[in-house]
Amino acid sequence: MIRKWFNQKTLFAFILISMVLSTVFVIIRIIMAPSVAPAGEIGLRVKSDYTLMLLQCVAGTLALMLPSFIAKRLNIVIPSFMMIAYAIFLYCGVYLGEVRSFYYVVPHWDTILHTFSGFMLGALGFTLITFINKTDRFPLVLTPFFVAISLLVLPSPSA
Repeated sequence: MIRKWFNQKTLFAFILISMVLSTVFVIIRIIMAPSVAPAGEIGLRVKSDYTLMLLQCVAGTLALMLPSFIAKRLNIVIPSFMMIAYAIFLYCGVYLGEVRSFYYVVPHWDTILHTFSGFMLGALGFTLITFINKTDRFPLVLTPFFVAISLLVLPSPSA
């Protein structure tokens, strides 16, 4: 039963609605918030805090639409697990992290997101290798094992 209503489009619609409603909420809070926190008030958000939150909500909304735009523009298929992981990461980072204050309330929230993004980027790398290996555009065949070993052996650009 869960599979009937939970799919990639439903997840993206939920996150998009959350971002848009958060944007509206933040605009209202910008109007109502004080410009400067009164003396002795700790943790009170001011207009500049909400302005930053507004920029993050707008950027998160645009970032949510970016993969589908790229997929259509370049005529490529992005795996659904990558799209779902990306959407969940944006939701956790922007909505939960900033709007719902998880960065301040949940211990190590930032570390959790950085760890998740590392796994996502690793999966993206292996997905790109698979894409390069399966397409006729590139006369190159790389095994994921070869790429993983070469990334461990090669010096980093900063070294």
